[in-house]
Amino acid sequence: MPKFKKILTVVMIHVALIGCSITDVFKNQSTNTFTQVYQVIGDHQVIIRAITNTNECPSIAWDSLPAEPLKIRANPSLVPLRKKSDEVASNFPIKTCEIIWPKGVLQAKINNQVFTAPKEEVNRILILADTGCRLKAADNAFQDCNDAQKWPFEKIVLQAAKMNPDLVVHVGDIHYRESPCPPDQLGCKNSPWGYGFDTWKADFFDPAKPLLDNKPWVFVRGNHESCQRAGQGWHRFIDDQSWDDKKNCNNPQNDQEGNYRSPYAVGLGKSAQIIVFDSANIPSKELKNDDHAFNLYFKQIELAERLAKNKSFNIFSNHHPISIVTPSKIKSDNGKFVLSGNALSTVMEKINANALLSSSFNATLHGHIHVAEAIDYQFPRPVSLISGNGGSALEFNGLKEISLSAEQKKEMNIENIQTFLNFGFATLDRKDKDGLQWLFTEFNVDGQKVFSCLIASHNGKSSCTKVNN
Repeated sequence: MPKFKKILTVVMIHVALIGCSITDVFKNQSTNTFTQVYQVIGDHQVIIRAITNTNECPSIAWDSLPAEPLKIRANPSLVPLRKKSDEVASNFPIKTCEIIWPKGVLQAKINNQVFTAPKEEVNRILILADTGCRLKAADNAFQDCNDAQKWPFEKIVLQAAKMNPDLVVHVGDIHYRESPCPPDQLGCKNSPWGYGFDTWKADFFDPAKPLLDNKPWVFVRGNHESCQRAGQGWHRFIDDQSWDDKKNCNNPQNDQEGNYRSPYAVGLGKSAQIIVFDSANIPSKELKNDDHAFNLYFKQIELAERLAKNKSFNIFSNHHPISIVTPSKIKSDNGKFVLSGNALSTVMEKINANALLSSSFNATLHGHIHVAEAIDYQFPRPVSLISGNGGSALEFNGLKEISLSAEQKKEMNIENIQTFLNFGFATLDRKDKDGLQWLFTEFNVDGQKVFSCLIASHNGKSSCTKVNN
């Protein structure tokens, strides 16, 4: 079969499943004009990005200067299947446009949307992760995307927007709708699926709009945004790097390029910063010293350590928790709680032993496991902050709480732990002018505080001291 006909056949199958017309797939929908403008904070730059199905990129006016058009990052495209076993091609019937925020500019206006320059001294950070609605046939997991109680991401965004953060940090796993909703599952009926724009729009751009419209975002890449999954959308919509055909995840032969990105720092003020680390392609098994990924991550951790020397307060942020309390997966343990890491942790151990990271780091921030935890340790290891409960189906089979005895804490070398096993979000608030102390607070979907702890360091040891009010 000729290549175009094969792609067309696959697209028509997908269209039939999601209930839209073939005209809608290949043409802009003139009656449904869509433009979303948002800010991406990258490596020493702020990017204004727009996704639109209009004919031209929108124009932007900086302060009182004449308007200029955004530049095209990626044109509309129907991306061929990456491999024969894929079910549907990724359709992006929209263009992505962008422009770098010039130094010294205080305000930008695009259409009727006004952006102010991101604050140099960040006082409040909003933390989200694992926000999409899980539809995955391989796990027989079909979340009720149409039920705001069972997929509460939009509700979380509305509550979080009331907190008026200076910065939003999404710690990965934006996209979750990988399989079609079964006919007998009314809770996700008519949901889009696959890795194209319709799914990105449903899973992220629509529900996140109240925060996308006026807040700058830092995006930490999750495993759901690896090249093998939703990496094409990640590079089109989210990645802060310049467009690169070797990194766009369209061709599996380039995955060694597309699946990795060097760490970079995002400043929170003169003394504090977040180090953004891409662990999207971290394997589930331990890495061996001669593995390509081991050597690559080893060098990237060393780079992250060098970046951390530039500021006094450092948060290491990657998607997969390098230290978290979970029920044991070993059958004979009968679900007892254990302190676990991952393949990245084993690489860190080669550099910093049991501390995982040097004393330059005060905290680590993660998602991936769909719970909230704040842990500090009896030995020098950065405070662990896990905030993976932003909407995707919860973990631990309905477990209500994590309760550790004094003996269990001693066994795991844990000083303090606070947890929340339901949907919610978190904030980090600056508590001193120098940015050397930050308050981590977990909220439920209604915006009610669940727990707080104050992150600070003394003599190279960081702690997260419980705060009751």
